[in-house]
Amino acid sequence: MLNRSFLALKLFCAMAALAAVAVHPVSASEARPALSKPLDQRIADGDIKELRISAIPDSDAKTIEEKCNLVCEMLAKVLGIPVKFMPQQNYAACVTGLATDQLDLVWFGGVTGVQADQKMGDKCVFVACRESDKQYKSYFIANKEAKIGPVKDLKELAAKAEGMKFTFGSKSSTSGHVMPRHFFQDQTGEKPEDVFGKDNVAYSGSHDATLRNVAAGTAQVGALNFKNWDNAKDELAKAKDKCELIYTTPFYVDYMWAARTGVGEANIKKIRDAFLALDHTKEADNKILAAWGAKGSKFVACEKKEWDGIRKVLESGVDVG
Repeated sequence: MLNRSFLALKLFCAMAALAAVAVHPVSASEARPALSKPLDQRIADGDIKELRISAIPDSDAKTIEEKCNLVCEMLAKVLGIPVKFMPQQNYAACVTGLATDQLDLVWFGGVTGVQADQKMGDKCVFVACRESDKQYKSYFIANKEAKIGPVKDLKELAAKAEGMKFTFGSKSSTSGHVMPRHFFQDQTGEKPEDVFGKDNVAYSGSHDATLRNVAAGTAQVGALNFKNWDNAKDELAKAKDKCELIYTTPFYVDYMWAARTGVGEANIKKIRDAFLALDHTKEADNKILAAWGAKGSKFVACEKKEWDGIRKVLESGVDVG
């Protein structure tokens, strides 16, 4: 008798539960956990818990690490999350890192910035550049013992330095290879290999290495960006004393900070605002600016279309490795 009463009670409870569901059906949103934010809002805000930054290895590794760490400290305060510097072995690794979401913010040269944009399209954002990057230039330098002297154009250099050893920086460098090569070919109608000799044209890997090689006589002539020459100090300043500046290229647009859109619109705005707010009249800010070759100057906003000139040079078929 007791068992029958217990079964009857269980049946009554089950029927009551079914009736409750029929009267108050469970909605789809109640049936599964709701996302905290709509997808569009999550993309805008960014879901990152750490910002990973890097820079093309165009100078000595220690120099790059020191100046990137200054940016890490600045952005960590602005974003309220850890910011980590992740050094890369070469220029291509920086492009791939941003394109494959392994990096979030990268300091590119004009060529590598355009390459990243070509790979990523709308997923790449140009954040800011230095004021000087909109009027950048390269220097051709020579070992003093080569006795070349200043030249009015690169056609004159070709005549004076024919058969000598010549060095660029990295193959992917805008200011250490692509634009110097572009101007050389435009003014002489010949490739550097045709003038100096195929075996006499080398790639040092960086601007600092180019300066060292020309100073040591490993190469008699080389091309590098003007900031590495103008700001050379310590042992590089001593190397500079053994060289002479012989030609300055026309202006072009070069470096920029670029981010992937996955960082989030809100975060990218904070990053851009932080760079644009750097004030050279403030000691702490000018320390950052000086480290990035912008002492007494500033960072400014930029647009992708400003690098259309670099795009055209790349489309011309220049070998960038």
